[in-house]
Amino acid sequence: MTQITSKRSPSTYSLRTVEAKLLDALKLAIDEGLGRTKNPSLFSADQPAKARILLGFSGGRDSVALIKALAVLKNKRHSPIEAVQALYVHHALSPNANRWARFCRKTAAELGIDFKVTYVMVKTKGEGVEAAARKARYQALYKAADAFGASMVMTAHHEDDRLETFLIQWMRGAGLEGLATFPLVRQEEHVALVRPWLHVPRVLIERYLELYQLSWVEDESNADTTYLRNAVRHDVLPIMDKMRPGFRSAAARSVELVAQASELLRDYAREDLKRIEGPSRSLDIAKLMHLSSARQALVLRAWIESFGILPPSRAKLTEALRQTRETMSDTKLTLKLTHYEIKRHGGLLVMRESQPQVKDKTQFESIQFKGKGRYPVKSWAGELVVRQASDAEAGVPLSVLLDNAWQVRPRQGGEKLKVHRQRPRKHLKALYAEAQIAEFDRPKLPLLWHGDDLILAAGLGMDVRYLAQATTDDPVFVITWEPDETLLTLMQK
Repeated sequence: MTQITSKRSPSTYSLRTVEAKLLDALKLAIDEGLGRTKNPSLFSADQPAKARILLGFSGGRDSVALIKALAVLKNKRHSPIEAVQALYVHHALSPNANRWARFCRKTAAELGIDFKVTYVMVKTKGEGVEAAARKARYQALYKAADAFGASMVMTAHHEDDRLETFLIQWMRGAGLEGLATFPLVRQEEHVALVRPWLHVPRVLIERYLELYQLSWVEDESNADTTYLRNAVRHDVLPIMDKMRPGFRSAAARSVELVAQASELLRDYAREDLKRIEGPSRSLDIAKLMHLSSARQALVLRAWIESFGILPPSRAKLTEALRQTRETMSDTKLTLKLTHYEIKRHGGLLVMRESQPQVKDKTQFESIQFKGKGRYPVKSWAGELVVRQASDAEAGVPLSVLLDNAWQVRPRQGGEKLKVHRQRPRKHLKALYAEAQIAEFDRPKLPLLWHGDDLILAAGLGMDVRYLAQATTDDPVFVITWEPDETLLTLMQK
């Protein structure tokens, strides 16, 4: 997409000219978000795909201009828009947040746009307030988009925002990925994140607001130059404007070239990742080490991003690669990434959600079985599933199942289990190793006891000595363990 250029100042543009430029940018971004620019053959000329758009609506000047433009485009003949929903994310950080939400609701209603408010809790956890609020906001947008059935999430970032971000990242010593700032369209898990006005200067948006006489809310924090972005906007950029008038358009071209180079490297990294991924989304260490150091870092970053995790700093990536090269033990390599951890399992790197280990060996949970069904075990983040055995299966007799002597316990050490009728009992440690269950996953696996007898070891199965065939008077049941779906594991290789 090319920048909007003209010898005339946008401050002199007519409403028709301004709106045409903004709507053209909006339509092109929607087309790219729907994939039409990449694969037009997928779409029928008679019935082109239309967009369901979830708009992040703060009530600020840029988002007010965008919701107005969306309303105009939605009502045009042959519009590419099926439906729009505006979402105000309430962070509860400003005393004015309720007033802003009311303004957004009123504005959306006047434009005939569906509107919702969602409330989020901003948890800093070592991050700045701005970064934590941004993370919470985008999580809320993606969740709302899923509920709305949206094909894209849209925000009102523009050319000046992009330049500000570039300068901030440059001052922080960011690499190419950071300097690239945000792309026009980025595909997230189930939705495209679209910023249609990245090539539109702020002055054109301000002219649009002026011509329509639109009002907006002003976040009091926007004037606080203790925030780096505000300092760049209010102090740095005006000086650069005086030094070189018109530099913003030239700088925008440079930012776009950086973004293109970054996207190209991301494509290469994703192709490398396909070649070296192991089972269950693990990473084959030997194949990773065969790449150059630069490509190793790019692949590791792409792999981390594939789990929906924000990429770590260059220093953390470098440390991850160093430990991967030098650490051979499964238990000694642990790299923390916010709520996740990278661990080594033999010749693989695996991703795990950070979960407290079961350390208290007296931590028992009593289970009262009442027949088939699902029985949550909160301490181990999973469920025991009881189903009636088929005709050919052995299981626990109902008379035993209804006994109240069942407990879930952690490992104490020295436990044995007989998983094959023709083989002797083995220590759980040996059985875990045979099943290729990593040492760091074993504390998360509960043991089911009936009195003093170990009946079931999660991840391994039931002790065959306690299984029986069904009789007319006493049916039998199979017991299995299911961890929460969010628990990333290699056990299903």
